[in-house]
Amino acid sequence: MIRSLARSCHPGPTLVVTFVVSALAWSLGWVGVGLIGVFAAVLTGQLSVGWSNDAFDARLDALAVRRSKPTVAGTVTSRTLWWAAALAVTASVALSWLVAGWIGGSFHVLGVLMGWTYNLLLSRTIWSWLPYLIAFGALPPFLTYGLDGTAPPVWLVAAFAIIGVSAHLANALTDIESDTSLGIGGVVGRLGARRATLVGWVLLGVGTAILAGVMLATSPLMAALVLLGFLLAILYAVRSASPSAMFTSLLAVVVLDVVLVLLLA
Repeated sequence: MIRSLARSCHPGPTLVVTFVVSALAWSLGWVGVGLIGVFAAVLTGQLSVGWSNDAFDARLDALAVRRSKPTVAGTVTSRTLWWAAALAVTASVALSWLVAGWIGGSFHVLGVLMGWTYNLLLSRTIWSWLPYLIAFGALPPFLTYGLDGTAPPVWLVAAFAIIGVSAHLANALTDIESDTSLGIGGVVGRLGARRATLVGWVLLGVGTAILAGVMLATSPLMAALVLLGFLLAILYAVRSASPSAMFTSLLAVVVLDVVLVLLLA
């Protein structure tokens, strides 16, 4: 049961988001019990989103014969996942307000709510990107208001929002064929792989430019290297014969932008 729950929570994205937000919190000045509280609030929130996603998609996963899904393999039921998700989201809401106060905590609650909104309402619509925009954009104010009551810099909110949408597009591109065959694609399915990829590159270009601009004042050389890395990623994606080159390049730039955010923060 424990193994099935772990596999159903979307462990990769859950852990990545949890550690990235915790690293950002630490870079902003969170330490000790407060930092542990941030980690716990984000982890339980991400667990709730992952479990509710698999619970809601259980029937479609069965139709697509996704045997890697525990609900399809029969090792866990959607009912169990709904209960686990409910407990996790309750813990996340309580922890958010406990560690970050009403204002800061409410931004994280909003982010988790957007994750559930994506799962239950928008994942199969042209608006599937919107919850990612709001949820990731809400993370910086969660941390800054929770730490000392101040608003985050605009560039940090914009960068996180762009990273969130870009990561969604890159991730959805990997499932576009199966999703399209079932008629359940979100914005990527509606746009098609070519246009969705172009949108992803444009967004990452804007996000990378914002971060390079912030870095320009203190390190022009680093700013130039960041832009060069972005251009090299595009070149690799276009010139490589590997079918996964485009996804790999998009994901590499997402990771690059995340690292830059952490360094600049």
